[in-house]
Amino acid sequence: MKILNDKQVGVLDTLIKSTNNKPLKETAADGRANKGVSDIVELSSRKQEIQTIRDKVDAAPAVRQDKVDQIKSAIKAETYNVKGELVAKDLLKSTLLDEIL
Repeated sequence: MKILNDKQVGVLDTLIKSTNNKPLKETAADGRANKGVSDIVELSSRKQEIQTIRDKVDAAPAVRQDKVDQIKSAIKAETYNVKGELVAKDLLKSTLLDEIL
């Protein structure tokens, strides 16, 4: 194999050499341990917001009965219309996902 652009190889070597030559810095945990500072955990108000949203999701019904009733009545009245392309697309998608998983 022949490499036509030697500049890219030189750049890669330079990057490797520069990362290997950097001295190790003192980590923040080591610096705090030496100064007698302890770790403190503070929870933000976002936790309360997330918990409120979770409670609302848990309180919501798993089945939207009003939507189910609406579709049932449309089927009985023979006014429920579904595009065949959408049904075919969903069938193919579920079949492909079943094969992958």
